[in-house]
Amino acid sequence: MKSLAIGSSLLCAAVISLSMSTAASASNLVINGGFEDTNLRSGTWRHYGVGQINGWTPTEGSRIEIRNNKVGTAYEGNNFTEVDSHAYDKNAEEVGLFQDIVTEIGQKYRLSFAYSPREQNKVNGDNLLSVSFGDLYQELDAGNNGDGWQLFNQTIKATSDVTQLKFLSLGKRDTLGANIDDVHLEAVPEPFSVLGLFAVGAVGATSAIRKRFTA
Repeated sequence: MKSLAIGSSLLCAAVISLSMSTAASASNLVINGGFEDTNLRSGTWRHYGVGQINGWTPTEGSRIEIRNNKVGTAYEGNNFTEVDSHAYDKNAEEVGLFQDIVTEIGQKYRLSFAYSPREQNKVNGDNLLSVSFGDLYQELDAGNNGDGWQLFNQTIKATSDVTQLKFLSLGKRDTLGANIDDVHLEAVPEPFSVLGLFAVGAVGATSAIRKRFTA
């Protein structure tokens, strides 16, 4: 009975360890994904340059525009960013922001974020944006239905040790465009077998029995 108890303890320890590992792997790899690290008064907005927003970098010639429930409300928290920012260089090849993230080649990740059109901007095609993760690329139309947030959620595989996550404005460059908020990138845990864990527990119990009899 004592040996079986030891085996059960080993099994419980394995389950707890696996649970902790799964929880750790589910942590958000995006720094400042909700843009909450920027301190703004409610109902105000500002645009920022390189090195001024934790985790994020504007594309060359761009700025990052952060809003605190101004012309729209945040999906989560208080802040969100409008991708078609103010004060960008008119000669810039692209307008947007990016973040370089340490990834594992072959590992699957779940990318999710909220996006919406700029409030009161009902011009068709003006709320277009793109998201890219390394070589993977997708265009999105936030539409023109006011402040309606939509969710993007997709599982993708990393092909590099460092992967760039980038958002670009694809609409007219008029400082009126799509918003994003609550950006998450989480490693997808590998599937596991409960039967395998029971087998581990059984082996542990057998080992304990043998050790007791040979002592």
